[in-house]
Order: sequence, then structure tokens, then C-alpha cells
Amino acid sequence: MKSLRVGFLCSHDYSDRNAWSGTIYYMYKALTERNIQVVVLGKPPKKYWLGQKILNKLCQKNDSIKIGSPRYIAENNKLASLVQKQLLETPCDVIFAPVAKREVAFVKTNTPIVYCSDATCSLYLKDYKIELEPEEIELEEREEAIAISKASKLVYPSAWAANSAISDYQAEPNKIKIVPFGANLDDCELASAVLSKKQHQVCRLLFVGKDWDRKGGNLAFDTLICLQKMGIDAELVMVGSKLPEKVRSDKLTVIPFLNKNDRQQRQQLNELFFRANFLIFPTRAECYGIVLCEANAFGLPAIATDVGGIPTIVKNGKNGYMLPLSATGNDYANLIARIFFDRALYNQLVLSSRAEYETRLNWNKWAESMEEVFVSLVNYNLKQPARSAR
Repeated sequence: MKSLRVGFLCSHDYSDRNAWSGTIYYMYKALTERNIQVVVLGKPPKKYWLGQKILNKLCQKNDSIKIGSPRYIAENNKLASLVQKQLLETPCDVIFAPVAKREVAFVKTNTPIVYCSDATCSLYLKDYKIELEPEEIELEEREEAIAISKASKLVYPSAWAANSAISDYQAEPNKIKIVPFGANLDDCELASAVLSKKQHQVCRLLFVGKDWDRKGGNLAFDTLICLQKMGIDAELVMVGSKLPEKVRSDKLTVIPFLNKNDRQQRQQLNELFFRANFLIFPTRAECYGIVLCEANAFGLPAIATDVGGIPTIVKNGKNGYMLPLSATGNDYANLIARIFFDRALYNQLVLSSRAEYETRLNWNKWAESMEEVFVSLVNYNLKQPARSAR
């Protein structure tokens, strides 16, 4: 069978495990492991030494391109021309464009486009409280609308995002497919190892998040304090956040940063998942929550907030539980204590959490669904009359 040729269009570096939390890296990797010829479109990622990376970041801060400015338009038109030239030199059956609304909005092509994102611009601006000038917001919204309109297929990882595309951008429901993202892991433990882990006397909580306020770091810490007040021997490890000065406890371990591009640090994170009893994720706003999938890969139940795209991942009583946005640290502590001391319930959660990872929340399953999307588009396109490039 002839392999599909899929153009991969994204401004994020697909070789960097830290870019967009590593999601682009694992998307690219998963597609290349199927019967798909992946063609990188746009500017290829550059390999820099550390000093050059720092210098580039400083230059970007001093020479940022304002959204909608003449330079912004010129740069995006230049990129669009490059992509169009690449497609002429290496024709593709379909273009896959993850988080690439700007690229999709500017490029002109007859090749069917699959636009993928974890949220719409409307949701992102509202839930993440992004501060932009009114004209910048208008342009961002316009580019989102154009990308959604131009795409032959829209793929979102959650019903939350898909519903916004329909209600906020009048996307055709039959153009949309919901395909959950996977866990951004390389060397996950074998199922037998994960499921054989024993319940500890100490209740070990794991919190992973860079944005302390948005990820609900204060609630995670409050949960630890509440568990201790209940007489429960509990520990909390927090990875990725810079903590406020007042947040201190001899039962709290803080790891400011782990670099997934470093094999040893990736392994350290894996060990934290393996040793924990619960992932605590009281986030205030979340487009999806890859860390929930990662937790489930280690049979780790997730205790999370019922916001954004999380309900697509977490099924109450199956791979964790969700609490409302109004829940307090005491609410989280009571739920965790109830599960932790019910050995049968906890063991079943470990089993079913791993099962959710194996059946839904892994990149192989995602790539399988994406290949089906690509094939259906190509077959449909062959039956249609030629279209003019848009």
C-alpha cells in the first residue's frame, strides 16, 4: 500500500520535547511511526548551542514583531510563499497543521488541510486572560476564523474545544473530529510493573505545573496541610513552579524544573509518577492537561478540576475524579483520604487509570485516528473537481 504523504506545518520545534509541553514532538514522532511519509513544511528547526539560544531570546524581547504590523504581515506572507514553494517541489496528499492558525490563514493551497488545536482563540483569550490590544485581539480572532473556515477537517482533543469551534466560529459539525492527545512519555513502565506497585502508608501527592496561580498550586499545598490536620501522613512533591515565600513545609519537596530533553531528568520525572499515589491538579483553567494522561500511564489516579478540556480525559471513578472550580483544599483532602483508605477502590483506580492510558490516552491511538482522518480526506478529495487555491 502506498504511504500517505503528509505535510507537517507548525511554527513549534518538533524536535524539542519542551516546545508546547512536548506535544508537537510526540505528534511528529507518532505520525512517522505509521505508514506515513511526513514532510516538514515551513522553516526547519535550528540546532543552537546554549549561548546562541539565550542570545536569540534576548533579541526576541528587544525586537518583537507586533501582531498586525507591516513586518508581521510581511513575515507571514514570506512564510506562506515558502510553504507554497515546498508544496510545488514535494506535493503532499494532505497538510497537518497543529496549533498553526496563522500559517493556515496565510497559506494558499489546494491541498486539504487538517487544522488541530487544543482550544479556540476565543476560549484561550477568555480563560487564560491574555492581555492584548483590541486590534490585536481582532486580528487573532480573524485568523482563527479563517483557519477554521479553510480547513477541510478540524481536530480537537476535547468536546470543550470542539463546541467552541461550532458556537463561536460557526464551524460545520461534520468537519470536526475529537481525538484525545496522548501522554508525552518515551519510556513508560510496563503495565505489569505499574500495576504491581503497592499502596504506601504515606499518602504521596504529585503536582506538576509551571504557572503556580493558574495551575492551582496554592490549592495543592492547602490540600497537603488539610491532610496533615486530619492526622494523615502525607507528602507533596511540586515540579515546575516557583513557589511563594510563605509556602513551606517539611513534607513538601520542590523541584523547580525538569528538562525533558535530558534523559536523566525525564527519568527522574517518571520516577516521581511511579512513586506517587495521586496526581493533584486543581487547575483554574486548562485547555487539555497532558500531565493527566502521563499520570494515567503510571496507573496514577488524577484528582483534577472540572474545567476546560479535562472532562474528556478524566472519567470520575475510572481514572480519577474531578471537583468543581469552587472546591477547597479541604474538599480535595477529604476525597483523597476516602480513596486512599479504601484499598479496594484505590487498587481498582490504579488498574482502570492504566487501562484508560492504554486504550485512549496514548499517541499510538491518536496517530491511528489521525491516519483515518487523512485517508478519508484524500479519498474524498479524489472524487471532487479541482478547486482554486485559497
